[in-house]
Amino acid sequence: MAVLEAWLRGRGDVLRADRNLALIRRGAAPGPTLMLCSHHDTVPATAAWTRDPWTPTEEGGRLYGLGANDAKGCVAAMAVACASATLTRGTLVLAAVCEEEVGRGGLEVFLPTLPAPDAAIIGEPTGLELAVAQNGLLVLDCVSHGRAGHAARPHLAENPIPAMARDILAVEALELDRFHPVAGRTTRAVTVARAGERHNVIPDRATWTVDLRTTAAWTHAELVDRVRAAVSAEVQVRSDRFHPVATPPDASILAAAEAARPSARRFASPTLSDWAHLGAVPAIKWGPGLSEVSHTADEWVELAQVREAAEVYRRTIEGWFARAEAR
Repeated sequence: MAVLEAWLRGRGDVLRADRNLALIRRGAAPGPTLMLCSHHDTVPATAAWTRDPWTPTEEGGRLYGLGANDAKGCVAAMAVACASATLTRGTLVLAAVCEEEVGRGGLEVFLPTLPAPDAAIIGEPTGLELAVAQNGLLVLDCVSHGRAGHAARPHLAENPIPAMARDILAVEALELDRFHPVAGRTTRAVTVARAGERHNVIPDRATWTVDLRTTAAWTHAELVDRVRAAVSAEVQVRSDRFHPVATPPDASILAAAEAARPSARRFASPTLSDWAHLGAVPAIKWGPGLSEVSHTADEWVELAQVREAAEVYRRTIEGWFARAEAR
């Protein structure tokens, strides 16, 4: 962040708060606000790395290093685009934020300190294809209750494990058949299941977790009700922060992006990003790099695509403000 802050000095007004940083540029006349946002935090490096994760290395047109793909390539391209774009009116904001991967210290708390955006680009590795919808996340923690006892006398106990198994199958069998025209269907997966400590003790409880990747076809409250109605377990909501979002078909930011890169394909993203914190602000998720490379050992990003991203971001910025002036 110190390197980025030093580079941005003199290219606009730099606002810093904790580990979040924003560059704010204002045109000669009042007008709307466009925000470009990406994150600089990373997941931890694993033992599978074959090179130093913290020393960037260039090889074969790729930059290798922890976070190169997710999402420092986006941050770099956005910084160059925001610094080089011609701005005659309105406000341009670059937000380089932390704790997108985990925690609550990033855009979620930083956003109220920034000029309120009228549109946004969220930098994530999409191969420079345009994500026009993003799934939400609903996490449910479930407890199947029983009564502990000796495994030699199972009739004197109440084993919660069969109840958990029946409930898991019930969740897998749930018909979540509402179809979103862009994002498709809501998915669910039981990702954690735990019960018991010793082979000769029937446990008194079994715990399991459901991960639902949601679309706007269902509200989260409806999904919680569906799961509760299908199972005998106690169901508690662990996370309901991330709701699905989608780009309005007539959004100026989408039109500007497609004019800047006509070959870009629209798609729906199943993974989360800071877009979820923007609510009704028209936005797209768009950036260099490949989602499948994120969180992998020997993470890399194509430098040619980062350079292309800087140029298409710049053209999108200028195109969006030109559309605003024409209105």
